[in-house]
Amino acid sequence: MANIKKNDTVKVISGANKGKTGTVISVKAGKVTVSGVNVCKRHEKPSQTNQTGGIIEKELPIDISNVMLLEGNTPVRTRIVREAGKKAVRVSVKSGKAL
Repeated sequence: MANIKKNDTVKVISGANKGKTGTVISVKAGKVTVSGVNVCKRHEKPSQTNQTGGIIEKELPIDISNVMLLEGNTPVRTRIVREAGKKAVRVSVKSGKAL
């Protein structure tokens, strides 16, 4: 099970975008889409939703193993554990804060 969820702040630790940080847009099947990371240009035809068409910039997913969870905007890595109880809560090991 992935410890990374939507709206988490992550840092890319390997690949062409190494060192960049951003928030997670989506998590699907071992891949994450991070805002401002792995951006490429796509040619789109005009459609009902996109009247003008043209060249747009789009974030592509990267492997979940290439990102590291950050606590807030701190540059240190964050390990998490799941606290037992009524509902599973992700808790930072170093600070003890719930994520």
